[in-house]
Amino acid sequence: MRDPFSYLRHLEGLTVNDGIYDFLPHWQKDSALHKFIRFIADEILMDDTDGPTRVPFGSDPLYPDWILPVDAAMLQYGIIDEPLFFIPDESAPERTPGGGGDSSESGDPYCVVNACYDYLLNLRWTQAYEDLMSRITDEVFYVMFLNRRALASLNQFLARYAGEVTTDGFDADEASLMDLFVRDGELKRVRPPMWARRAVFYRDRGRCTTCGTDLSGLIDTLNVGNYDHMMPLAGGGLNDVTNLQLLCENCNSKKSDKVEEPSNRYRRWY
Repeated sequence: MRDPFSYLRHLEGLTVNDGIYDFLPHWQKDSALHKFIRFIADEILMDDTDGPTRVPFGSDPLYPDWILPVDAAMLQYGIIDEPLFFIPDESAPERTPGGGGDSSESGDPYCVVNACYDYLLNLRWTQAYEDLMSRITDEVFYVMFLNRRALASLNQFLARYAGEVTTDGFDADEASLMDLFVRDGELKRVRPPMWARRAVFYRDRGRCTTCGTDLSGLIDTLNVGNYDHMMPLAGGGLNDVTNLQLLCENCNSKKSDKVEEPSNRYRRWY
């Protein structure tokens, strides 16, 4: 979230044109992090529409064919058996800038920029691309879900937009979203479902993420675990599994509805 890469400077693409509405429903298994990963992955792949990043393909090391990273990724995941598109030879004549019309009309069927762009634009509507996004999302989610500070940064970003939502701004077909709110900019408090509680409990190793108190009930049955919203609902926080952390009753009471950076204390696996 604090990365200077250009595609991270335009995260508003997640929320513009009422995009924040997709994040509002309570406890979606397609979490805020899933949506974020897909957005970034798609942005990265779209950055390669003019073929600046090329991957060699073929058995000839001196004169390989060149493919886009998206095809290389689909090959790596076994989604396709062979490349669907080869980057045209740059030595072929390119369309004259400002000439108008498509490449076939200009007599230039080998225009690199347009050929790569058209291919990826059409690919995004295919099942193969959906499968690729699912594989990338699941893999990155597995790693990022362990990092509470990264999750808190994402939820703080989204809270800025969720906190500005007004219920009188919904269209007729969005009226059901009104029931999600207590008041403008604040979602109702809804108990996390079992799958969300289990995910957070095991991620945080059954211990308070602030003080380390065991909350498994194996050592002290009186210690009660609380599933705290890292970004409070009153501040625009979401009812999302990525917005939860495990706290003991004492630490949860101290935090209350304040915004605090989550602990970066992580237990070693061995």
